[in-house]
Amino acid sequence: MGKRMARELYLLKIGGSIITDTSRPGRAKRANIRRILKEIKEAGSRGSFQLIIGHGSGSFAHIPAKKYRVNEGIVNKDSRKGAAITHLVAKSLNTIVIEEGIKIGLNVFPFSPSSFGVWEGREAKTGTLDPLQEALKNGFIPVTYGDVVLNSSKGISIASTEDVFSLIVSKLKPRKIILATDVDGLFDKDPKSSKDSRLIGIVNSKNIKKVLSYAKGSRKVDVTGGMRSKVGVLYEMVRTTRATGIIVNGLRKNSIRDALLGRNYSKATVVKP
Repeated sequence: MGKRMARELYLLKIGGSIITDTSRPGRAKRANIRRILKEIKEAGSRGSFQLIIGHGSGSFAHIPAKKYRVNEGIVNKDSRKGAAITHLVAKSLNTIVIEEGIKIGLNVFPFSPSSFGVWEGREAKTGTLDPLQEALKNGFIPVTYGDVVLNSSKGISIASTEDVFSLIVSKLKPRKIILATDVDGLFDKDPKSSKDSRLIGIVNSKNIKKVLSYAKGSRKVDVTGGMRSKVGVLYEMVRTTRATGIIVNGLRKNSIRDALLGRNYSKATVVKP
């Protein structure tokens, strides 16, 4: 028999606006979570890849993180309390995702980013991915999320899912990085308020600066920097790993399944080095 080929690693970030009701603190959209996880399961049965999932916090952890100024570090007597509360709230959404995965027979396993990384400022200073790699080797799908992390320069901070992915890609080399948002990719104007907005099909070195000027910060409570930060981090991950980045509408049925299987990018933004 010939040598077995290693399966490619994909990263999938599921935006908090897809899996939570951003107008109601702490309300998960379980139906959306179930549908997305079923799409992932279907893609896994048809394709051959390893997957790490990360998800945003939406109306969960961003609220206490802002209240207690967690991203500023340990700034007052309530900072440690706020860090613990924010972590518990973020973990509660992750638990819901894990519960729904178990229900449909998906081999998910939770990973808090504070368990495998320490940050310094906005960057991951140290980290070990041995637990995630062991999980992948044993057939699990690691599920991580944006959360409070320990920070060597200010005590605590918030690591967005994209920040966590940046740590992962610094040690592992994914071939595909998918961001599932609540719109069909990147636009030159806000597609929710501008009827003449235009989908940007390709982002690369030639237009990244212009694209970042389009990507405004989130209008919702978002302590991780909004769309501009997310696009910038995604492009940097793509540039350094030579992976393909894809921004899709996770509210559109089967868009995540198709992105995992490499199908139909007509309503998406593809990010290249």
